[in-house]
Amino acid sequence: MYHTPSTMSESTADIKFPDPFYSQPAAQHFITLVERRMRVFAGEILEKPNWWTKIDRPGKFVIEEDDTDEDIDCAAYAEEPHRKAKADEEADCVWRNNKLWPNAKISDAQLDYIFGWLRWLADKRDARTGTEMMHIPNVYQSYNLISPELREALLKGASTLESVSDAEKDWHPNSNNQVLDLVHPSLYCFYIGKSFVKRPEDGTLHVPAVEEYIQSRVDIASREERWSTMSKQHQWLPTDFSVSDMGEVKCLSYINNLYPDEHKPLYATITSILGKFVPLWDRVLTDVLNPRKPIIQVDPVRWYDGCELPEPRREDFIKQYPGDREAGLDAYSEAKGEWDRDREPVIPEPGPFSPPPHVSRDRVTFTLKGRTIQVIVKMANIVLTPDKPEYAGGSWHVEGMDNERIIATGIYYYDTSNVTESKLRFRTAICDDMDIKYENGDYDGFLKAYGIEGSEGLLNQDLGHVMAKEGKCLAFPNIWQHRVSPFQLVDPSKPGHRKILCFFLVDPTTSILSTSSVPPQQVEWYARKLERVPLMAKLPRELAEMVTDWLKPDSLAKGGLITIEQAKEERLKLMEERASFVIQQNEMVYEMEFNMCEH
Repeated sequence: MYHTPSTMSESTADIKFPDPFYSQPAAQHFITLVERRMRVFAGEILEKPNWWTKIDRPGKFVIEEDDTDEDIDCAAYAEEPHRKAKADEEADCVWRNNKLWPNAKISDAQLDYIFGWLRWLADKRDARTGTEMMHIPNVYQSYNLISPELREALLKGASTLESVSDAEKDWHPNSNNQVLDLVHPSLYCFYIGKSFVKRPEDGTLHVPAVEEYIQSRVDIASREERWSTMSKQHQWLPTDFSVSDMGEVKCLSYINNLYPDEHKPLYATITSILGKFVPLWDRVLTDVLNPRKPIIQVDPVRWYDGCELPEPRREDFIKQYPGDREAGLDAYSEAKGEWDRDREPVIPEPGPFSPPPHVSRDRVTFTLKGRTIQVIVKMANIVLTPDKPEYAGGSWHVEGMDNERIIATGIYYYDTSNVTESKLRFRTAICDDMDIKYENGDYDGFLKAYGIEGSEGLLNQDLGHVMAKEGKCLAFPNIWQHRVSPFQLVDPSKPGHRKILCFFLVDPTTSILSTSSVPPQQVEWYARKLERVPLMAKLPRELAEMVTDWLKPDSLAKGGLITIEQAKEERLKLMEERASFVIQQNEMVYEMEFNMCEH
């Protein structure tokens, strides 16, 4: 019923991307701490400059003299931080015996796998674009994707948004005036039951009611369980972009909160940068559709089969205390407790690294080329000053709600100045306890093997982090929760900043309301248009002001236009709703409790 451009192919109809709002589609397999340590170590190497030229031999990673005076010794990865960790450390990894990782040092077999994997990653790296797979599943990055000329054009365009009066600067609510929104989808979003929509058949405008909005979404209307994961008040508005068979991108409608008449060069720049992300998203989405099992697979029911520590026998302790059965049982109970704590699940070594099959009968390859895609655009600066020298970091979240159906994110870190290293962390939900096999009461085993508490432990696992360095383009799926870690000024006497351009990709197998069908709602845009009408220049000033004042609505119900003050008021309502939704989603998906019970 709405104009939502799409070039969905027949094959697309059979494709279903995993959903971050439901536990089973979003959940992953348990990953052993051994494997997580292997991935973290590989990630440390992948963040080194020109890492692909420096891989020498398992056990050592060759570093240039200008990097450091020492090699990275893999064996050191058995020692990790103390339990009282800072907020930016891997908070949900296991802490036992004051160690973050397993007691055993990283083994030769694990090193062989890591460096076999790294050599394969180096071989698969796109030398022209710098695109490379990361240690976190389905995550890709590049430092060479954006040319210096294109970056300079973005800096120039962003400066026009930054160079406004202090009164016009849009500091994100509740950010301590540290997050400056340049383009943000929460402002002037689609207001369900209030905003105008163009009818596709004749272009006339009407305001769809909530029920009509729901029924227009074929991906939601027939599934009532999804109604709890969608907003009945707001929707972010994407922009439609066509992607040619060659990957060339063209903007088909306005970018919400970026006035086209004043920012035409920035439109061209953003569109060009978006085109660079298409190949990254192709890789991300293809990987998501072809999930791989963990490197190390274990059976919790049998992981003590090779344990060399003999289990205490009750009768032996009773014999040690003749005539005092209770003392014997107490001694046995104490010994049994120590045995439970001391025995280690036998985690098998990984086999030799084997590249995944590039082509197989079951492999699904996905591309955005030849489609019309919907993308939500965001530009924001984190600004630190001597008065506010530290950024506290963000919260765990995925992007949007079911209204937006965001399946992937792309971030370009285009400018960083005078701030410490910034990290973006990821975590995944894991399958609920009904699908987990284990030995009854094996609390210590799960803690030692997976880092999961068996009593009220949270069913999620940390996937590690990537560095948010200047020049990096990063693409990842919207099934991983992510959060920005804290950072601060390097020189506390000077200001600093970190600037990003962010793209949220709507599921290309569906279509949602976009700026193609929702007219601009910014009353200021229409006022600027009127000011350029020749007749307006001939009117007395008082009459001209009366005309522009007439545009300003008393409420959202008038004319589909709203003022900046009204838009900011609505933004607070949106933020409150979505903050509550994140809490609900964590309880239902990413922070479900795991409690061992009788099987």
